[in-house]
Amino acid sequence: MNKETIETLLIQVVGADVKVNEVRPIGGGNTSRAFAVKSTQGNFFIKTNRAGLVDMFEKEVRNLELLRKVLPLNTPEVVGYGTVDHISYFILKLIEPGKRVADFWADFGRTLSLLHKETHTTFGLEYDNYIGSLPQSNKQNTNWVDFFLNERIMPQAKKAEKVLGPEIMSMIDKLGNRLPDLLTQSRPTLLHGDLWSGNFTLNQKGTVCLVDPATYYGNREIEIAFTKLFGGFEDEFYDAYNEILPLDKSFYDTRADIYNLYPLLVHVNLFGGWYVASVRETLKRFI
Repeated sequence: MNKETIETLLIQVVGADVKVNEVRPIGGGNTSRAFAVKSTQGNFFIKTNRAGLVDMFEKEVRNLELLRKVLPLNTPEVVGYGTVDHISYFILKLIEPGKRVADFWADFGRTLSLLHKETHTTFGLEYDNYIGSLPQSNKQNTNWVDFFLNERIMPQAKKAEKVLGPEIMSMIDKLGNRLPDLLTQSRPTLLHGDLWSGNFTLNQKGTVCLVDPATYYGNREIEIAFTKLFGGFEDEFYDAYNEILPLDKSFYDTRADIYNLYPLLVHVNLFGGWYVASVRETLKRFI
């Protein structure tokens, strides 16, 4: 998008005359284009895609609004979304990062615990959304094991069936039969849903700002497991979190690896066969 197009878009969304002073392309994920925009009406983050994908932006708005109700200081503010001409767009107020606070990781752990104190009666959500660019089913269920198997593992496994092959698909079926003995039930808690190092930044105060959520109500253990998949966060994060919402040792020894089958299968579908070996090795532990 050029400066003139962005000005026209902002005038429609903001409802005032806008002069764009600067447009800077930035990373916007696997499928979308993204821009940091400085203007006379403020600074904005704009993400664009083809018009047919506006549903992704609608769901991202709804996800952020859920998080913002609990963590208003740690979630970007939505300006608007929609379609114009042949493109869809999604606009946030641009996050202006401050200097990272000295206890950033401990503060992050405490912040996430606040999110996980927000509970619901069922697992899932009243709408489906996306994890990355992949559809994520949130069909509601009162049983966590059933939800994890039927709305998380099996949709991704079936989508990746040709890449995984019959041996791994058979292993997944066997794991499904074992899950009631391996996983624990819990209260449904609000989750970011895609929490890794690429999906948070700093806000103006230098504390955490959560972005790109794949929100739903689930067992909070799956969220902590996801944070550890690609090297993990600093120890201070986990120490502070556990002071408020303790996790038992069996989670780290067993359940974390089971839960990370979900993001591993997502990565198989997004990026190909590089992650198949990790899926296979995890399954071997439990069947």
